[in-house]
Amino acid sequence: MKKEMKNEEAVSPVIATILMVAITVVLAGVLYVWASDLASSNQSDGPSMYVLSTADHADDVEDDAGLMTLTFGNGNDLDWALVQIEIIKDSVPVTCDNPDLTGGNCGASQHGGADGTSWEKGETIILSSTGGAFCDADCTLTVRVKNNGDVVMSAAVHMI
Repeated sequence: MKKEMKNEEAVSPVIATILMVAITVVLAGVLYVWASDLASSNQSDGPSMYVLSTADHADDVEDDAGLMTLTFGNGNDLDWALVQIEIIKDSVPVTCDNPDLTGGNCGASQHGGADGTSWEKGETIILSSTGGAFCDADCTLTVRVKNNGDVVMSAAVHMI
């Protein structure tokens, strides 16, 4: 009987190396596509896109004697029809009137900007107390800005 010659070795080292490199390249491509898709889907106009600056408002700034100033430096312009500004003290929110509205415990007035129907990036808003004092002494108030019901900005301001 004839003995058949069988090669019982596995794949040659050269072919194994080529296969490992090919698998690594394919895996790297899949991870790149996944990561770039994840990065591009996070570019929406969400809360992380807005930056709010707050400060205790000195009476000698502008003509309005105000409670505090608000300026947002990043994000899309906000339509006043959809904006709601709240001042929170001791976990109790008070909603402020938007510009050109009156009757609440606080009101907002625009200073700067080209459009009276929206709060523009870089535009300063002065919040004024119209229905009593928010702070009798040093206190910290939280300001929360909502756009169409979603909180887009929040910051604390120490009042002196």
